[in-house]
Amino acid sequence: MFNIERKVQATVTDNGSNFVKAFREFGQREEVEEGSQDDNEDAARFEDVAAILEGEGDDERLQFFLPPHQRCASHTLNLIASKDLERAVSQGATRKLFYSAMAKCSAIWNKAHRSPLAAEAVEEIGKMKLVIPCMTRWNSEYCAVQKIVSLTESQLAEVCERLAVPKLLANELAFLKEYAEVLKPLACALNLLQGETKCFLGLVIPTLLTLKKRLSDKKPHVRFFCEVIDTVVKAIDSRFQKLFSSREAKLATASSPQFRLWWLPDEEKEDVRRMLVAEASIMEPAENTAAAASATLSDSGEEDFFSYGPAATRGTNSGPPEEVRKYLEGTNKKLGALEDFPSIKQVFIKYNTTLPSSAAVERLFSHGGNLFTPQRNRMTDEHFEQVLLLRYNSKICAVAVE
Repeated sequence: MFNIERKVQATVTDNGSNFVKAFREFGQREEVEEGSQDDNEDAARFEDVAAILEGEGDDERLQFFLPPHQRCASHTLNLIASKDLERAVSQGATRKLFYSAMAKCSAIWNKAHRSPLAAEAVEEIGKMKLVIPCMTRWNSEYCAVQKIVSLTESQLAEVCERLAVPKLLANELAFLKEYAEVLKPLACALNLLQGETKCFLGLVIPTLLTLKKRLSDKKPHVRFFCEVIDTVVKAIDSRFQKLFSSREAKLATASSPQFRLWWLPDEEKEDVRRMLVAEASIMEPAENTAAAASATLSDSGEEDFFSYGPAATRGTNSGPPEEVRKYLEGTNKKLGALEDFPSIKQVFIKYNTTLPSSAAVERLFSHGGNLFTPQRNRMTDEHFEQVLLLRYNSKICAVAVE
């Protein structure tokens, strides 16, 4: 009725093996790309005739399939930070330093978490509250380390003494400070991809490219993390290889006024421009385009009467190639700039409906420990919908969710 199957661009999940297996078995087969091993269109295909005959009259089952699968960008980046980064930093010359420094930090966190008196002592000395890291979220560990290194050496020594934990040595503290400084772009990238205000697929590639550049720029100035930076950059290239070559991701980014084609190397810009023109050419014009044009020109009678100043030029539809050219020459980075380019706007809507991360949806359904309680285990569909809408609008609505 609503043609939903043609509107769903992708389903975003985390990297769990259950999701990966389900979409591999029941997902849509991807179209053959140029240069793949199946370029020969005349190649023989073998079908199980018996299975087809047995399934005759049961064609409805063929209509059910999973949409294209996309792995959550923030979860993938979190894996790089928690797995690849930890593997790199716990090897070689930094191994002993990493474990000793993190062990002493853990002692401080455990004391502050378990003892209200210890937490009050830290707050009294440092004029702040410590962040206790969450095991499943690397950026919480980063924030916790950042809080510790923000203390002065005298404050940190006093905290360790009051909490009766081993003091951090000079080289351990230097290691932690470099950890906080070098990995700051990684924490910023995670926060961007997990955000709720710019949930666009077109945000992912520029974020990753900027992250790689900022990490590489820090290499000449580091003491402990040179090899770690190389490992993280390689992990980004490896884990996001499919996304970097994705046509959908490139169109989502190119149709975003904030990025256009500025993020691309010169040798790739022409190819993406052609893709954008081809996609804009098949887009149906927005319904409100004609209304907006008539509203703009509604006072044309007055223009004909008065002769002051230059005559107003009426906008003409010069076709997608010209529209794409003007769009790419523009410099307005605000999303509202798309109102002047109706075909590009349709491309943006089509390819940026895919969320870059599942974090926003997980936060929407998350309700602390209140999931498997008598309050929620027998909810009707209508009640569940009401609770979900109230929770989503809780910032602007003071009505209780339960």
